Amino acid sequence: MFFIRVAFWLSVAILFIPSDPQTGEAPRIGLVNAFMAAKATVADLSGFCDRNPETCVTGGAAVDLFANKAENGVRMLYRYLDEPAAGKDTLNEDDVALPWHGPEEGPA
Repeated sequence: MFFIRVAFWLSVAILFIPSDPQTGEAPRIGLVNAFMAAKATVADLSGFCDRNPETCVTGGAAVDLFANKAENGVRMLYRYLDEPAAGKDTLNEDDVALPWHGPEEGPA
């Protein structure tokens, strides 16, 4: 069902993209024809899991894995953004002190 929703909204978004003027005029499709084609596609897709149950189980597991990874990524991003920023003056005197060097010996 997730893929059907994604395909639907992706199709809606693509409909708003203008066609390339260099390739010529886009074919004119009536609203009724487009609706009937979409209805037939949804009817065909709704029976997909009945015809291919193993594919739907595998696809469902893949979608679950993807959703878990996306949720984990959002959680990690939230933690990262929620952490307070480190201060600019975090060095102490020992960190910035130059190490002691003895006198350099000249040429012998």
